[in-house]
Amino acid sequence: MLRVLAAILLIPTLSLLLWLGLGSAPERASFVFTAPEPRTLDPHRVSWIPEIQIANALFEGLTRLNPLTLEPEPAVAHSWQTDTEGLTWTFHLRRDARWSNGEPLVAEHFRLAWLRVLDPKVAAQYASLLFVIDGAEKYYQSRLNDDPTDDQPAESVGVQAADQHTLHVRLSGPCPFFLDLTAFPTFAPVHPPTIERFAYRDGQVLRQTQHLWVRPEHAVCNGAFRLARWEFKRSLRLTRNPYYYAPETIWARSIEVYTTSDPNAALLAYETGRVDLTRGLELPVARVLWEQQRAGRRKDFHIGDRFATFFYRVNCRRPPLDDPDLRRALSLAVDRDLICRHVLGLGEMPALTYVPPSAIPLMARNSRQGDTIFYRPPRSLGAGRPYAECCELARQYLRQHLERQLSPKGVRPIEIAFSPEPEQRRIAEALQQMWESVLGIRVELRTQEAKVLAARIRDLDYDVARSDWYGDYLDPATFLNMFRTDDGQNRTGWSHAQYDRLVTAAASEADNEERYRLLAEAEEILCREVPIIPVFHRRGNYLLKRRFGGISNHVRDLLVVHRVVPARARETEANATAEISQQMQRTRLADRAAARTILVDHDQGD
Repeated sequence: MLRVLAAILLIPTLSLLLWLGLGSAPERASFVFTAPEPRTLDPHRVSWIPEIQIANALFEGLTRLNPLTLEPEPAVAHSWQTDTEGLTWTFHLRRDARWSNGEPLVAEHFRLAWLRVLDPKVAAQYASLLFVIDGAEKYYQSRLNDDPTDDQPAESVGVQAADQHTLHVRLSGPCPFFLDLTAFPTFAPVHPPTIERFAYRDGQVLRQTQHLWVRPEHAVCNGAFRLARWEFKRSLRLTRNPYYYAPETIWARSIEVYTTSDPNAALLAYETGRVDLTRGLELPVARVLWEQQRAGRRKDFHIGDRFATFFYRVNCRRPPLDDPDLRRALSLAVDRDLICRHVLGLGEMPALTYVPPSAIPLMARNSRQGDTIFYRPPRSLGAGRPYAECCELARQYLRQHLERQLSPKGVRPIEIAFSPEPEQRRIAEALQQMWESVLGIRVELRTQEAKVLAARIRDLDYDVARSDWYGDYLDPATFLNMFRTDDGQNRTGWSHAQYDRLVTAAASEADNEERYRLLAEAEEILCREVPIIPVFHRRGNYLLKRRFGGISNHVRDLLVVHRVVPARARETEANATAEISQQMQRTRLADRAAARTILVDHDQGD
């Protein structure tokens, strides 16, 4: 296996050495990590995890995520209050909050930024996160057409700048994870004069120049860092924001992002010392590194469960996949345990349901009686049955489908569409073999570039297509909201009135216990109707030079790279973080023993 790793490292050697040798080398940054070339650094439009990482260094919201616990903590807002129902919030902004050009950052900048996100023309992929704010969804929906006469006024959105340092927010319903949301880049402020010059003016998107406002020569940020250089498909350079209100909390003087989409080049850059952090190593390299780590020979390799699920979308509007019996047959015929153990082999958990159970301990809530409660996943399709019984049940559903369709010739060929990564091909080939051998259905494989595949999924131009979802905040709703009928992330053509009612009711339910019950009932419908076929819950990995610390192997997979610290500061950082976390999360931290009981019940199908 070491020979495999060595061979993979040699592949991009010449290209990297050439890259290193071009021109005069600038002074090495304090910290260097790899990431794909970002499509944008506009905090309102980023959606990929690597983009979010960079945006979090450049922009900061009312709250931010602790680098080790990823719990929300004060940021631009130094404090806040909410009423007993959690419907109205008052945020008190720091008086020393500044933009990177030295101008004051005030509450009105947040209000204007959030209104920009709520304009569909801006194409903020996470605009729906703001729908927890009273009037926000109506404001957004009123702007979907080209008729300005029915647009809701800005005053109808529950955000008000009472003065320069006070922001009032009125929610449409209780939201126990609201402080998590305010740390997300979509909720970050943007500098109004810069936006009005290049990107958005008088309610109109300036399409010809909107990309220019996040270029180094124009970008005005409020985070710990500012953008100093952006060399397309080569690197980005971040340097400290001289006006950041808490410079003592930031160790790195500069950060470089070495941009590459080639995991082999990223690994070689790490092994040769070019970079300090690289993430998302693929098979078979990740398996070799994991084995070395378990043998005690690779202490710089980190791997763990993630709040993420790999699944296949099913086009529920395209016959014969519009029949839930056929979709049930396809799901039951998948040997998830075999895929996790032999196709992947990195300790992945088979996905019997959609919401990742490993995050349950971090999603604790308080009941009205003051007890700690946890989300309880529903009983899955085929729960508690060995794979052989699942296959027999799959054939029963297939027979029911064929009898109802009066189709003696059987099911037409089903196409699986996936992106060109080796992992995706291996999983698709496994499903092909399972569906053909268990159900006798011919399966065709179609590899497509990521952008083409994304367009096909968006246009419902597919049969079955690979997908991933990483939770944006620690709550089951981040997984379940997306399959409402009109949600932009649904992309299956599936619609279920009772599912919509349950998810909508959960959004306004103040009783956390009842809210979790509603969400679990909705997930049970999702599992029974099978618009998606969950396969496994993801694990993530990264390599980090041992001279650095302050980065957590957390289920949310957000590496807070701009708060990296030297290794000698690890213990101090960890102790301080633990104390802060205990103070902030005394009523939210999970009882892990109780959560483990829930996981056992879930595995047994109870």
